[in-house]
Amino acid sequence: MQDRSGAGELGLVVAATAVLVPFVPAAPAAAVTGLIMLAAALGTAALAGEPRPWRLPVIAAVLPALAAFSVAGIARLVDPLPWLIFVFVAGWVALAGLVVLELLPAGDGEPAAATPPAVRFRPTRRAEFDLPKIVAEPLDSREQPSHPRPLAVRMACLAMAFVAFTAVGGILPGGLAVGGPAPDDRLLAATFALDGLLGGALGYRIAAITRPSRYDRIVRTLAFVQYGLPVAAVGVTLRAIGLPRLFTPALLTLLVYMVTVLRDSPEPVLMNRRLLQELAVLGAVGLIAAAWGLLVR
Repeated sequence: MQDRSGAGELGLVVAATAVLVPFVPAAPAAAVTGLIMLAAALGTAALAGEPRPWRLPVIAAVLPALAAFSVAGIARLVDPLPWLIFVFVAGWVALAGLVVLELLPAGDGEPAAATPPAVRFRPTRRAEFDLPKIVAEPLDSREQPSHPRPLAVRMACLAMAFVAFTAVGGILPGGLAVGGPAPDDRLLAATFALDGLLGGALGYRIAAITRPSRYDRIVRTLAFVQYGLPVAAVGVTLRAIGLPRLFTPALLTLLVYMVTVLRDSPEPVLMNRRLLQELAVLGAVGLIAAAWGLLVR
């Protein structure tokens, strides 16, 4: 209950601040949005019981920070009234729910004595025979346990992908092709960078569902690149050709799902016939949606 109360208060403060971004001039809006995202991340760290900012639990802070970005960006896309009130309420609920979801490993209500201490196994050598043996040693206290609701986190990541890619249109002028200047080189470069960062952050969080250990940082970093590069390339292409309204966020969310399916394949991709068929169908759906967007543009 204490976690839920703190999450609600954090969501209230962050959402109330984020919906004021439309009243900030366009030039510093991105910097203000970054500060709001930082506040959401630090607030999540405080609720997780980590008072030292340099020990910020990055994994748990990704989704709340993206939610703060989404509230600020979408607030700049809607008319001040009455839609801004709806954005505030929806952002408050979403932020509080995501913070509670991320704090589940530390506050699931299970007594500490009922759970055996976590250990990891590693090979070592026996000095007398120089033969390998397996030893079990307690995990470092800084280790983060696996999330108890991985499906909920995965669904939250996909939902946040659509909302965050939509919010890009509020941070960058003309990002949704609903008015504003035609995209020039600077705007396309900013779009490439922002879409790549959002896609990489989502990939980092998705990879952390099964690889939360600090020893798996390289896996999560690789996932950041594997998601970020294709999302950035496809995102800048879609925004350059000017697909209307929500076509671009929807297609980028589909791309995030396809990359997730590829990375989660339990066997080599070329040998997974079902996976190849699924990717072919999803790719065809994406092409049809892009063609439809060009026709109604």
